[in-house]
Amino acid sequence: MPAHDPVTELIGRLDRSVVGSARRRREVVAEIEGDLREAVAGRTAAGQPASAAAAAVAAEFGDPRNVAAALSLELLAARGRRFTTLTAIGVVALLIAWYVGMTTIVGLPGFRLPAESGWMLQVSTALDVAGPLLVGTAVVAWFAIRRWGSPAALAAVAVLQLGFTLVLVAGAVAMAATLAVPAAGMTALVVLVAFTVVLGAAMTASSTSVLLRWVAVSREPRRARS
Repeated sequence: MPAHDPVTELIGRLDRSVVGSARRRREVVAEIEGDLREAVAGRTAAGQPASAAAAAVAAEFGDPRNVAAALSLELLAARGRRFTTLTAIGVVALLIAWYVGMTTIVGLPGFRLPAESGWMLQVSTALDVAGPLLVGTAVVAWFAIRRWGSPAALAAVAVLQLGFTLVLVAGAVAMAATLAVPAAGMTALVVLVAFTVVLGAAMTASSTSVLLRWVAVSREPRRARS
């Protein structure tokens, strides 16, 4: 291999430019490097000097920044399909948990929702609408990402999920701190709040991570043109 290997240099630039998880980036870049090495080997087998073969293959590959931008979009789309699927599953799980938990609590003998806690009904009603809306948006976005690789659809779901989970977790914590529940309903309340906080926090972190990735990938084509 020549001291100055254009393929190695190209792969290094590509690896630094692709936006994605470390594992997926390594896999994609390693696959491309394997293809390039095979192309170089084919040229050298045909009698071309190794340095000239490597330079020709690197030149034919094109600008690694443009390739990296396209690869970043592909990786984002793959993550988007997983993310939107998990969004729908997570929201459905939360809606079921809240239906079962609140039905159990409200059905307790002698339980009455205090007048000062009326905001809980308003929040609950809003979430009853927002939850199915988010699930529907996630399903539509999954098809949009699969069909067109739409990063905008992914970003929309991430923003909606972030708002949904933040409000739901905050409401659960406020309910646990202010709602007087009979002893028979304490277990249901604790389980509901704990489930909401744990799953909601995980979904919030996932939304934030996806949005950060979306911003980074959206900036990649501009860097490639600069």
